Amino acid sequence: MKKYICLTLVLIFLTGCNIQKVEEESFDSIINTVLFNDTNLGNVSFEGYKFYLPRGSSVDAKKQYNLEIKNDKNYYYLYVDIISYYYKTKENHQVDNKLFYSKTLNYKDNFGYIDISKIGSKYFLEVMYNYAKVETYVLEDDLYDAFLDICYILSTIDFNDSAISYKLSNQELETTSEEFDIFKSKKDSDNFLQYIEEFDKYENDKNTSKDEDIIETEDN
Repeated sequence: MKKYICLTLVLIFLTGCNIQKVEEESFDSIINTVLFNDTNLGNVSFEGYKFYLPRGSSVDAKKQYNLEIKNDKNYYYLYVDIISYYYKTKENHQVDNKLFYSKTLNYKDNFGYIDISKIGSKYFLEVMYNYAKVETYVLEDDLYDAFLDICYILSTIDFNDSAISYKLSNQELETTSEEFDIFKSKKDSDNFLQYIEEFDKYENDKNTSKDEDIIETEDN
């Protein structure tokens, strides 16, 4: 597989008409140009936060503060940790050199990690940043496009402090939030391969389903 594909991607951020270019389609260039870009770009709002939904994508399902996002090729699973954001919780990540790609993220006050596991002919992406995490399982041809979509989503997560504070004061977050540790990489779990099999089966079932409820959002 070519790790670097010489394509030029023009990435337009609406705030200040700031145009960024990725000269090479690589993880590092996407991280520096998209994920570490300070922008308030957003076209989708949910209770407690908003973010930018990449063009051609839609929200397929919502469970509490977590979303299933789809485009014409892949599903993305977004987990947002409102409580950790409120208390400014941080945990360390250990780079795993045995993975296809592993990196600890630190940019200003934001932190996180990237763990990409190669499983057969597909790749399982786990990207945690800005108190949110996105997971997806994609073919090699979709790897960089998927990573770019994930970075757009996570870089633009914008929390509504007043709404979160109100819910926390009324104990709504503690009683309704689904347990999910965004700080823990799935590759460290004992049942990782079983999880991947279930993940893949679930996506296949969703793709073959004829009756899907799509949550409408603002036009991209």
